[in-house]
Amino acid sequence: MLPQAISQNRLPIVFYQKILIFYPPDTIKMTWYGTEISAETATEGLRDRNMEVFKQLYLTYSEDLFLLAYRWVKDESLAKDLVHNLFVHLWEKGSTLTITGNVRHYLFRAVTNRAINELKRQSKHISEDILQWQADPASLYETADYILLQKEILQLVQGLAPRCKEIFLLSRVHGLEPLEIAEKLNITLNTVYFQLSVALKYLRLHLLGEKKDQ
Repeated sequence: MLPQAISQNRLPIVFYQKILIFYPPDTIKMTWYGTEISAETATEGLRDRNMEVFKQLYLTYSEDLFLLAYRWVKDESLAKDLVHNLFVHLWEKGSTLTITGNVRHYLFRAVTNRAINELKRQSKHISEDILQWQADPASLYETADYILLQKEILQLVQGLAPRCKEIFLLSRVHGLEPLEIAEKLNITLNTVYFQLSVALKYLRLHLLGEKKDQ
């Protein structure tokens, strides 16, 4: 029996810079961010239908897989289905699978292959970057770093003051222009620009390790 969140295909999402990112509720308590699962642990857990190992795989990697799938297919529903079906496959066929090397890269390649197959099935154009990514193992690291950066930014945004956070998300998440934000919130255009500047300085400070001006 599949875990409930998988069987019901519940993948809550938020937007960041027009890129869909899977973002589970109660992230800090529920997920194992930064924790890599060994290939041996994953293989043995799937073969034994170990619910805890499967849950750890899902919570550790599903958001990255969703972001990667969306990067290829540019369709929220389809990307969600690709990730969902991959985990269904892992659960149902786990007894016959052998995961070698890095688990994250194994899953990245698996969801990429599914994306390519789906694009072929729909007779859609397959971009050169997805084919190059599939053929070049080194690009796995670049993609992983990019995904981790997006998640780190989303987490850092939670530390902004409420109004600053609201303006930043309206700009970067919902894609509103500064004038649209000013009209929506009934504030001046200068206030919007100022708050966006504050948000970007805050992110640079924490992402790049810059020291605050004295």
